[in-house]
Amino acid sequence: MATLSGVPATTAPRLPGSRYDHAFFLAMAVFLTVAMVVGFANTYFLAGLFRAKLPGILIHIHGVVFTLWFVVLLAQSALATVHRVDLHRRLGIAGVVIASVMVPIGMLSTAEFLTRMAAQRLLMLLAVMPIAELGIFAVLAAAAFYHRRSPAIHKRLILLATVGLMGAPVGRMLFLPSWQFHRAAILRLFWGYTYIFIVALIAYDLWSTRKLNRATVWGSAFMIGAQQVFLLIWTTAPWTAFVQWMQSWRI
Repeated sequence: MATLSGVPATTAPRLPGSRYDHAFFLAMAVFLTVAMVVGFANTYFLAGLFRAKLPGILIHIHGVVFTLWFVVLLAQSALATVHRVDLHRRLGIAGVVIASVMVPIGMLSTAEFLTRMAAQRLLMLLAVMPIAELGIFAVLAAAAFYHRRSPAIHKRLILLATVGLMGAPVGRMLFLPSWQFHRAAILRLFWGYTYIFIVALIAYDLWSTRKLNRATVWGSAFMIGAQQVFLLIWTTAPWTAFVQWMQSWRI
């Protein structure tokens, strides 16, 4: 870019690590997708998808919709890497639609689970993870779409929204140490494992820009804070009433 006098305009110095943004976020999308597939391998992917022994058609739809989110995440990251911004934006519309469907489908699937497991003693705790993760995802995904014209913020919020869903697959990884944790402590442990992705994002921010992006700070703080709040209220009367209300849906 040149000025009217022909002298090149001064551009802001680019930190050396920022050139690896596309590669980093593509790698994170791959790792998240692999972790999701591993977590649900025995009960869904290796079981033959639609032939998997799931409770009903609603849970099959749930599996397809949530899997599509990861497919779009991978595609979007790859398109950004090859600088196909035009296709990235078009596919972003599909991402909005899928995210909008994920929350109600997830809530309906959770209601079905709560009805089916009505006799479980720890039902109030079992409801915490899916409901908390859906709420966290909804907020972070909505914020990401709102900031879609600010790429640095947008892609970090999309990444964190996806991390917010990872407690479910991580909780199914039986090879991970559980150290005999029980009740709320086991959920904290599962969510703690997902913080590996947050640590990676923080490390990348500090390396590439020498500071934390505000989306990393506020998105991570919101996720972790919301998770801890849910773990504090699961024994309260309002939470019990909410879970019982969901059971009354009789999905």
